[in-house]
Amino acid sequence: SQYSPTVKMAVFWLRVSTLAALLLSLSVVHGLIQCNQTSPTFCPDGGACCASQYSPTGVGCILPGQPTVCCKPGPQNRPSSTLPNCLIVGDSVSIGYSPVVVQDLAKQCQVQHGPWDVSDGGASTTGYGVACLKNWLVTQAQQPVKWDVIMFNFGLHNLDNSTTALESYTEQLTNITQQLIATGSKLLYATTTPFMPDQAHGDPIVPELNKIALDIIQPHNIPYVDLYNVTTAHCGAIYTDCDWCRVHPCSYHYNSVGETAQGHAVSAAILKRLQDDE
Repeated sequence: SQYSPTVKMAVFWLRVSTLAALLLSLSVVHGLIQCNQTSPTFCPDGGACCASQYSPTGVGCILPGQPTVCCKPGPQNRPSSTLPNCLIVGDSVSIGYSPVVVQDLAKQCQVQHGPWDVSDGGASTTGYGVACLKNWLVTQAQQPVKWDVIMFNFGLHNLDNSTTALESYTEQLTNITQQLIATGSKLLYATTTPFMPDQAHGDPIVPELNKIALDIIQPHNIPYVDLYNVTTAHCGAIYTDCDWCRVHPCSYHYNSVGETAQGHAVSAAILKRLQDDE
């Protein structure tokens, strides 16, 4: 060999140390993959950890069968053993009003948001939802939860009224709905809130998506909370500005006054769903 024993030994120990570093950063616990030794986020066996910019832990999961999608983690906390468990699946608007719902229902239900995301688009598009929903129905530690109520919404990340896009939205939201029905949980839909920059210019994409969504859920007797009407009842059927909006003129998001009103509406709907007999 052209290398001396000393060089060979140095190469050997370099390889050992490299392998050790990899093992420290990725460990398998009870068939689950812990993304590093201090991370509370786990991924399922057969999947992989991935960098997720807007995950509070900085990591998400590539699920088995979804090799190109990095899914944000599921809800942050362990399920409650003393209260019903309620899940909100939705985008950044739902991230905004979820703290209000958590406070409203503190004595009736432990409310969590899926995915666990505090600064981005949450559940994002229906395509992302199809790929990642399984990861949001378990906690970030991959702990299964028997959800008593699941409220869900998709729409603001699907603002494309081309024929192909609407067909995809219909197919994917149907898939998501079927996945949720299979959980056996009580379900509740939330209509998509307005995006007036489109509608004020003659593009009724949000009402179109809401109609599609209601056509999907109603044959399954899934009730809904009409957040679109909650918002337009205050701001007007067509508006460019409103005192609920976070920016002016209005865009997607709402200030604390708007989020509080939307949150109270969601709280009332979840509480009613909890009390429904099925």
